[in-house]
Amino acid sequence: METSQEKLLKQISSFLEKSEIPYMITGAWSVIYYGRPRASHDIDFVVEINQKDIKKTLNAVKNLSEDFLIQADVIKEAVRNKDMFNILHLPTTLKLDFWLLTEDLFDKSRFSRKRRVKILDQFMEISSPEDTILQKLRWYKEAKIEKHLVDAAFVYQIQKKNLNMDYLKKWVEDLKLVDYFKGLKKITLDDYI
Repeated sequence: METSQEKLLKQISSFLEKSEIPYMITGAWSVIYYGRPRASHDIDFVVEINQKDIKKTLNAVKNLSEDFLIQADVIKEAVRNKDMFNILHLPTTLKLDFWLLTEDLFDKSRFSRKRRVKILDQFMEISSPEDTILQKLRWYKEAKIEKHLVDAAFVYQIQKKNLNMDYLKKWVEDLKLVDYFKGLKKITLDDYI
């Protein structure tokens, strides 16, 4: 039996594809996919929406049911500033976070490396394991919230044999994450299961 969050993940991924809005799943759901089952209070997407796409995007979003709290002005502002906006699913109070694709080199790189995978019997676009690790380390560096470091450690340790280590090491150095990356091997996953 699917949870409300799983149904919502499928619904919004399908909506983005039908609306031809390029996207990828990131955050907790990419961590869950690559190996760490855990609870999450939101669903994170990176979306590519440019100024010229605002009208098309707002028209598409209007097609979502009345179950969603949508603020058109906030979406317009987020697109203009390459920031983020969220949509609230009222029946479950689950938050959908939409991070706008920026001109940042890492942001562009990770978006270009997204993977099409089957999640919950549906094909979806998701961040690669390397980029999931890197983004989680970036969030940890910014906010020092332990879950980001633990999430990165789970993905690293579970996916280690499948990782492109050259790519990972390049970005660890470029993003100045070397010390955090070294710490991933020291985290004992059993303490967090």
